[in-house]
Amino acid sequence: MLGTPFVVSSASDKNGLTYGVMAGYNYQIGQLVLGVEGDFSGWTAGKIRYTAITGDFLTAHSKWGGSIRGRLGYAVDHALFYVTGGAAFLSNETSIPTTGITIGSDSTRVGWTVGAGLDYAFTNNWFTGLEYRYSQYEANTFVYPIPILNLGLVGFKQELSTNQVTARVGYKF
Repeated sequence: MLGTPFVVSSASDKNGLTYGVMAGYNYQIGQLVLGVEGDFSGWTAGKIRYTAITGDFLTAHSKWGGSIRGRLGYAVDHALFYVTGGAAFLSNETSIPTTGITIGSDSTRVGWTVGAGLDYAFTNNWFTGLEYRYSQYEANTFVYPIPILNLGLVGFKQELSTNQVTARVGYKF
């Protein structure tokens, strides 16, 4: 039985460092650049929420994520200004640390991502860049596995999104 969602009274953000790999292909027509890029990253990021109804803390953590995206850019000298968008995916584990209960253990969420960036070629083969991306992942509904206030089991809806700024260094073949 899915009951009333939890009332959230406070939240704590957790920022983390990302490490990963990327690969892609670009095709240039004059100053217009069309491309496809994929990335896979590991990280430690998540959020802790306090639930006023039960007095418990729920944690949602992600250990890895990635995307497959198209890129549309405009090249000026050694710089490439671009926009990007496509499919995104990440790992997700939700738990109630005080009880040891894990909900949605190591599930994979899919979604979409959009962003923009700048790459700068400092040699013929090496480039560096900075990119911002927003990603929104599918929502999931869970049933809290502990009876609360004689109402049966209580459920909640978990929505995931990320704001990611990436500094990158790459080699062009």
